[in-house]
Amino acid sequence: EGFQATITQNQEQARELMDKLAAVAQPGAVFAEPVSVGDYTVITASEIRMGAGMGFGGGFGEGSTREDQEGEDNQGSGAGVGGGAGGMSAGRPVAAIVVGPEGVHVEPIVDVTTLGIALFTAVGAMFMMLNRMRKAITDR
Repeated sequence: EGFQATITQNQEQARELMDKLAAVAQPGAVFAEPVSVGDYTVITASEIRMGAGMGFGGGFGEGSTREDQEGEDNQGSGAGVGGGAGGMSAGRPVAAIVVGPEGVHVEPIVDVTTLGIALFTAVGAMFMMLNRMRKAITDR
């Protein structure tokens, strides 16, 4: 009975977590409330990412034997349960939609940090590959 209750509780907690993570990916999270200043209205658009995982386990075992530290045989019975869930969600602004007297236009929001990291990663990968190529040529 306790085993089944624990499994049910774990499943309910995992379902609650998944519902909370899915709530982040709603349209209201992607498009912000419009902000009006004078003749202009600005709406920001965001990128939302979500990931989740869960797992459950269990086990039974009657009549299994194991040897304890003094070498005696002990009759054992087992039970077990396990469960877990986890997830993440992240968002970042990607564009501003500007509505004004001249019409509607979209201004991209450039993430300089992400571009910098990508640049350094690409340069580092090229440097490592050049070193490997040089080493391969000199080892011939």
